[in-house]
Amino acid sequence: MVYGKPLSKGVPVFYSYWVDTRSKKEKAIDDWLPITSSRNAKWWYSAFHNVTAMVGAGVLGLPYAMSELGWGPGVTVLIISWVVTLYTLWQMVEMHEMVPGKRFDRYHELGQYAFGEKLGLYIVVPQQLVVEVGVDIVYMVTGGKSLKKFHDLVCKDCQNIKLTYFIMIFASVHFVLSHLPNFNSISGVSLAAAVMSLSYSTIAWASSLHKGVQDDVEYGYKAKTTAGTVFNFFSALGEVAFAYAGHNVVLEIQATIPSTPEKPSKGPMWRGVIVAYIVVALCYFPVALIGYWIFGNKVEDNILMSLEKPTWLIAMANMFVVIHVIGSYQIYAMPVFDMIETVLVKKLHFKPSTPLRFISRTVYVAFTMFVGITFPFFGGLLGFFGGFAFAPTTYFLPCIMWLAIYKPRKYSLSWIANWLCRIDTGTQAPENEISKDENSNIPINHAFGEKPGLNIVVPQQLICEVGVDIVYMVTGGKSLKKFHDLVCKDCKDIKLTYFIMIFASIHFILSNLPNFNSISGVSLAAAVMSLSTQFEIHKSANPIYSLLLFVIPYSTIATASIHKGVQADVEYGYKAKTASRTIFNFITALGDVEFAYAGHNVVLEIQAIIPSTPKKPSKKPMWKGVMVAYFIVVLCYFPRCSNWVLDVWKQCRGQHSHLTVANMFVVVYVIGSYQVPSKLLSQFVSRFASYKSVFF
Repeated sequence: MVYGKPLSKGVPVFYSYWVDTRSKKEKAIDDWLPITSSRNAKWWYSAFHNVTAMVGAGVLGLPYAMSELGWGPGVTVLIISWVVTLYTLWQMVEMHEMVPGKRFDRYHELGQYAFGEKLGLYIVVPQQLVVEVGVDIVYMVTGGKSLKKFHDLVCKDCQNIKLTYFIMIFASVHFVLSHLPNFNSISGVSLAAAVMSLSYSTIAWASSLHKGVQDDVEYGYKAKTTAGTVFNFFSALGEVAFAYAGHNVVLEIQATIPSTPEKPSKGPMWRGVIVAYIVVALCYFPVALIGYWIFGNKVEDNILMSLEKPTWLIAMANMFVVIHVIGSYQIYAMPVFDMIETVLVKKLHFKPSTPLRFISRTVYVAFTMFVGITFPFFGGLLGFFGGFAFAPTTYFLPCIMWLAIYKPRKYSLSWIANWLCRIDTGTQAPENEISKDENSNIPINHAFGEKPGLNIVVPQQLICEVGVDIVYMVTGGKSLKKFHDLVCKDCKDIKLTYFIMIFASIHFILSNLPNFNSISGVSLAAAVMSLSTQFEIHKSANPIYSLLLFVIPYSTIATASIHKGVQADVEYGYKAKTASRTIFNFITALGDVEFAYAGHNVVLEIQAIIPSTPKKPSKKPMWKGVMVAYFIVVLCYFPRCSNWVLDVWKQCRGQHSHLTVANMFVVVYVIGSYQVPSKLLSQFVSRFASYKSVFF
């Protein structure tokens, strides 16, 4: 935080040389808040705080993640994650005092400096809260489950007790510990948790090794379908991201270490981080590799659940887990307490007091307990949370903030390393000379600033457009294959690969058409296929262009499934058999719906082809086209049985004629659909490559 101004021009610029111009009230508030109230921690505090923050329930799920990744990808992901997160953690340590006169005591303060006062909050705080609150809920459930497992192993003849009560027992500990004022006050709890993490990790892999490789061990993927395998793969990446999470509290931990110009806090902090990462390696790699080697793809999502003997050792390991997650809960809760108390005192102007702290923290613990009891399968959502918040705050945001603050020389080692971590192409893009109304990333630049705008929009836009084109490439190939198989049942089977290549060959030609207007005929055919109707198109840029190019959604002749009638064994219940898988499927379905409504990624580029004058701005014809397009969307998305549909099928001859026609319609449609986002990508690549400064 910035306090005051430098004493004089001749005095070295460092925060401790600055005059403290805070009012007495402001200083009292900062001395009361948990993050800034104590700065007398030692380097070993950093070591066990970081171990406690990082090594937790995630390490016990690594063998399960390995079963979803496989040997090669699994080992690669573990090693890369260890290296990358160590590098990004070093960045966070360096950035804590990178700017003279400032200590970024909180993650969001660093984000605000990098991205701007408001934008920094919007980017960092939601993700940080998702991570910290999510982890606390997971640990609430994990602590309860481990207590129950301990009870069941020690007292096998006792009456069965519901998980709910064990979660409440675990929560009762935090109703007490949560009132410790700051990080230094929980150092003893954190130390015990760090020791426990190494202990139960050792028990996990040593017991697995003692049990030996199982007779029926298999190392193939669990899922029986390609879609299921891909889903599990990305879920596993989220689980690994969760296992390596810890960056969300690193600045808050470093804020507890004293700092002077001669001995800045980054020295002892980094020493503690190195020790912590050695412990992380000793915990993660043996558990992940040995656990997967012993149990294969039948390993449980908690390796301790796959182990039953010796009973006393497994019971001890579960109790170690309980002690560890007690400390981990407190580590992640402390920044949340700080945020809550900051809002209450600085924004809502409550007086700093013990009753205020007692009520706010008690409510938070009660909330996490309630969610844990209500959704005891919350831990099953780690893959989702890992991809949504753990990965960005751990892997990406530190690199983005480093580039924004440090501004390394282009093509220097630091510049290359950060771009490799981000796998992104936005920040260093040159100023373009085309109209600033023709690209969706340009208005965002205007809204958020040049570099933050690119950082926010370009990666997401590229994911959408490249992802859609890849999906359409596969869809086109599959539909061609289906058409071939239906028309020529006695022909030799041809691999899907060749049909994708046939489909791609069309785009090797169409992709060389120069602009959006040049693909209007292709887009017209695609739009016709989406409704199986026809209409005329004018050759000049007008509202119908926006209609044709904007209608990405597709409604095939499959509407005639109504003609087939309701099936005898039809079921409308959820497919999944478990609550966690039902939630996963629900979230996936939301993504499917979002994909179906995708189209906004190219809307500004489509509008750019419409002429515009002060008297007749382009928004009017564009909006007319959009209204017609959305009317077609309704006809496509909410179909109903009609005489027209039935007449189509009456005209079709043969048992599979309707499927044959439908698949060819799909092929024609996705040809046009592929070209719309690819034109935007071609423009982006061409503009990027046209500037010599990018490559020389």
